[in-house]
Amino acid sequence: MHIAVFDDNIADRKQMERLLGRQSDRYQKMGKEHFYIDSYGNMEALMRFPQMYDIIFIDMAEPESEDSRFRNGIDVAKLLFEVGGIKNIVMCSSKHDYEELAKENGIYDKMLYLKKAIRVKDLEDVIEECERRIGNPVPRLEIRGETETIYAEENYIIYAKTEGMYKVRIYLTEGRSISMISDIYNLYEQCTIFPSMCPVSQNAMINVRHVVKEKFGSVIMDSGDKVTVAFSYRGNIKEIRRRLALLEQG
Repeated sequence: MHIAVFDDNIADRKQMERLLGRQSDRYQKMGKEHFYIDSYGNMEALMRFPQMYDIIFIDMAEPESEDSRFRNGIDVAKLLFEVGGIKNIVMCSSKHDYEELAKENGIYDKMLYLKKAIRVKDLEDVIEECERRIGNPVPRLEIRGETETIYAEENYIIYAKTEGMYKVRIYLTEGRSISMISDIYNLYEQCTIFPSMCPVSQNAMINVRHVVKEKFGSVIMDSGDKVTVAFSYRGNIKEIRRRLALLEQG
């Protein structure tokens, strides 16, 4: 789940990041999708591509802009609705009563609301409601390379392997690849949202849906690439296929 925090108070912004980070850890332990959190202190940065976020938390108590159109967070929310494609907006009331302001502006039912200081239970309830409104979105992995960021669905990833110290290259469909600063273990942890991903050595992992041929000590992917399979990892592919078959059976 991709979440944006827009707050012109840096202390409140950091506190929300901490609360969301803890909630993300709880979700991962439950087998749910990890939270990808970006925070913003100015509107221009937020507006670059707000549609990518599943939830946007907003508070603007002391706007720096002298533009009279942006007096508080409601004005930011209205602009986001004008842009379109926004999934969930959560207004976080501190200086301003956003519930009352939303009613005055005729957009009360379009948003959810929290009061600061934010309680953990209230935050959990809001996130659960956002999930209900979203439904069951296709999980995507955020892959941040040196010059680009890709949001990859499960079938988009063919395999990944270590590329030097603290670097992993991920091979994608359509002949693409991207290098990211990480190690194969950390990447595999992030890929637990994808049931077809399978570790095949201390240096590589594959998407078993892209395997076209298995050999002794290696597999051939549908990209034509050969990936080494360590002896102690050979049973992993069979186990992942068994799990996928159970998922497909319902």
